[in-house]
Amino acid sequence: MRNTHIYCLLIGLFMGCIFPAHAQEKRLPYPTDTVDGKIYYLYTVERSIGLYRISLNFGVTQEDILQANPHLQHQGLRFEEVIRIPSKQTVTPQKSTPIANKKQTRQEKRNRLVRFDNDSNNTHVDTLVLTDTIHQDSLTNMDSTTIRLAYLLPLHTDVIKRDKNMERFYDFYAGSLIAIYEAQARGLHLDIYTYDIGKNAQRTKEVITNHPEIRQADAIIGPAYSQQVSVVLDSLRQDSIWCLIPFLSRVSGFDTNKCLIKFNPSEQVEADTLARYLAQRKDSVHCVLIEAKEGEIIPTGITAIHKALQQYEVPTSSISLKALLTDSIAHAFYADKENIIIFNTERYANLQAVMPHLITASTSYRTTLFSHYSWQNEKIVLPQLFTSVFTPTPTIPDTYQQLFEAYFNHELCSLQPRYDLLGYDLTNQLIHMLTHVNDTTGLWHTPWIGTQANIHYVQATPQSGYENQTIHIIHQ
Repeated sequence: MRNTHIYCLLIGLFMGCIFPAHAQEKRLPYPTDTVDGKIYYLYTVERSIGLYRISLNFGVTQEDILQANPHLQHQGLRFEEVIRIPSKQTVTPQKSTPIANKKQTRQEKRNRLVRFDNDSNNTHVDTLVLTDTIHQDSLTNMDSTTIRLAYLLPLHTDVIKRDKNMERFYDFYAGSLIAIYEAQARGLHLDIYTYDIGKNAQRTKEVITNHPEIRQADAIIGPAYSQQVSVVLDSLRQDSIWCLIPFLSRVSGFDTNKCLIKFNPSEQVEADTLARYLAQRKDSVHCVLIEAKEGEIIPTGITAIHKALQQYEVPTSSISLKALLTDSIAHAFYADKENIIIFNTERYANLQAVMPHLITASTSYRTTLFSHYSWQNEKIVLPQLFTSVFTPTPTIPDTYQQLFEAYFNHELCSLQPRYDLLGYDLTNQLIHMLTHVNDTTGLWHTPWIGTQANIHYVQATPQSGYENQTIHIIHQ
């Protein structure tokens, strides 16, 4: 185990026993005091630090601190004042009383995962031990190789109000932790380093500069924003560290960095997959392309589809938006074929005025809307065709569901997809690859069957990164 500075979270290092009788409480570098049998940390208030930040650092709620220091409700925090912080014991959950029955807010769940201090050079080391929820004898033993993973994610622990776009990263991280625990239960040693890099490129650069232990990682998971990717690649290019990008389809430098692994296929791969699927059915389908208004910029993904349809000789026609709105569609729609309607937008909100006319057209013609995965929560009454990197119906193992309910049970930010399952699948596959990195059978190209995502990485050239090219065509 390395004792270098850790910016945010250290998980499961050299667990003495996979299923301990009692998890050990984290020891913080502060003196303690005991009052009425309860243990408190004695914390000296630092300059420019608030109650919320203190609660994050110690993994307690602000209400816990106020109860231990009632005077703070009247006078507030004062620089260099000593206050009591409740010490929370970590108790092994019993199967008869699962943790999921305890009421915890989403923020409290988050605080169990991540603790950090943006404004201080002090670092706190935390050990998270997921205790006995699955049986070790039901898992296959792995070798004793130590794998070091570094997470560079926008966990936004310093943001009080978070939207669903932020919450997806927390869900992703929770699922990833379950994959790590199961790997530990199989006998694999993992060192995990987690850094909350927000969405700022400068912050990302500072984290990498201030924490040289990142350069010792076997793989990095993240970042999530395109402006941060170039920072990571430029900083670590000489270190030959695998870097898994979970959320982006376009990654600069992908063609020249063979250590990059990208889960989302490129727009061109998706377009070619769709065009090949329709080309196999060209006798029974016809694509109707909705023309853009003059001066309107068509998304690059739609442009790629138009070109791919032409390349694979899929029957197509075009119609203006005005003609569709005035029901002048006879010249573009075919009565004896399924008409696949492809709009020049990726935002469903842009179709609100058009949908009633499209529904009217469906009474005379077989009409299917080319949709996007992000539209699946919309109430679309027409048949749909869309591409997806996710399987339509996830197969969730019972052991996973037990662990998630026990340790991270909360309302998920999204059910299509479930980002916790994405973290679980990607981490499982990455760990498997890293444990066989010296295998000569080409495991990086071997398909991986996940709970929600099947993964098949392909390297276009010897110098390019690896891109997942498993795409499902959903034709309803």
